[in-house]
Amino acid sequence: MQKLKVKNKEEIKKQIYQYFQESDEARYIHRLHGILLLIDNEENNCASIGTLFNNSPRSLSNWVHKINSKGTIDVLKDQTRPGRSPRLTDENLHQLKKIIQRHPEDVGISANIWDGKTLSHYIEKEFGVIIKVRQCQRLFKKLGFSLKRARPMMANGDPEKKAMSKKTSRKNG
Repeated sequence: MQKLKVKNKEEIKKQIYQYFQESDEARYIHRLHGILLLIDNEENNCASIGTLFNNSPRSLSNWVHKINSKGTIDVLKDQTRPGRSPRLTDENLHQLKKIIQRHPEDVGISANIWDGKTLSHYIEKEFGVIIKVRQCQRLFKKLGFSLKRARPMMANGDPEKKAMSKKTSRKNG
């Protein structure tokens, strides 16, 4: 039987390593494969498997020491990282989503549309939490809204000339 070759092997290799870096479960499986190779073949060592797996020999050594000290493979799973707690709770976000669907004047804000500035003001007034304008713009996206901007309208414009200047105007074509 002829040996199979992967086309574009460097690109595929890069994609696989990237997947290992991004997925917690994939990193765990990656570590397990390294340990299996050490167990199955006595000739393999941390350096050879590290080279094969694009890891340092010290990483493999650390995995082995963790397994030996605890006696289980669960120690190879990534631990949860706490990170900063959010300023707004899930309940607050759910409440905000309902509020944003209404007109700003309905909730006591004198504005025509919801934007980052009005949302920041509302959150500070309602929840006592200071969130900057840019973060409020991100909140809109997180809550499933898109940014819409008011289009300027020329004062005292001639409606007929406006219709003539439009690309889809029937009088033009």
